[in-house]
Formats: sequence, C-alpha cells, structure tokens
Amino acid sequence: MSNDRVILIICLTVLLVIGFNAAIFLSLRGRGTQGQIDMFRQAARRVRDPWKDEDDALEELSKRVASLKEKSKKEDE
Repeated sequence: MSNDRVILIICLTVLLVIGFNAAIFLSLRGRGTQGQIDMFRQAARRVRDPWKDEDDALEELSKRVASLKEKSKKEDE
C-alpha cells in the first residue's frame, strides 16, 4: 500500500471521528446536563431490555388476535 493511500485513509478516519463528535455535540448543546442524563437513562433501559419495543408490539398483537378469536367464536354460536 502506498503512503498516499495510508495518509488518505488516516485523514478520512480523523474527519469521520471529528464529524461524528461534532454532530453529537450539536445535538446535545441545547439540552444541557438534563438531556445527557435522560440520554444515558434511555441507553441503560435499552441495554437492560433491548427487545422491549418488539415485545410490547407482540403482546399487543397477541391481545388483538385473542379478542378476534373470541368474537369469531361468539359469531359462530
């Protein structure tokens, strides 16, 4: 690999890291400390139960299917 490509890859990586950090900084700039705390709390909840949203959606679907089955049985009688 030539030195030019190595330097290009290093520069692109540095720019990517700086851009990512700048985006995080700008998104949190207006929120202050409370916004950061909320962000960490949400991240901690997600780590403890990463499938919570999907589980809630499946539970709702299960309830709806059960109610449809009950209605279908009542209509058949």
